[in-house]
Amino acid sequence: MSYRRGQQKLKKRKRTSAKLSFDENKEINVAVKTGKVLLGTKSVLKQLSMGDLKLLILANNAPKQVVDQIKLFNNCLETPVPIFTSKNSSWDLGAVCAKPFWVSTVGILSEGNSSILKVIK
Repeated sequence: MSYRRGQQKLKKRKRTSAKLSFDENKEINVAVKTGKVLLGTKSVLKQLSMGDLKLLILANNAPKQVVDQIKLFNNCLETPVPIFTSKNSSWDLGAVCAKPFWVSTVGILSEGNSSILKVIK
């Protein structure tokens, strides 16, 4: 088979399944829209004392004092809540949550239609 000038053989592209990839930003956004989440350190610490949280998400640039306080408080619980450090900064995490302000901590009470709890596994 010969090709004329300017024609190239088409390459088959590799197909990737969307179900195999995990998009952290999308899952957090869906959890905020369809589930029950808490934004902010004070509300997360208050709910953490009650023991209702399923997952804690921290921004990668959360203040060290806040991270230490949450980890210390979490270690005192009988069943500690899993903590996930996001790849996003607090400004980006606020944008993912559709808020016009910085968000350094997000607490997941109910994930809704999201599969954010896959992060635990």
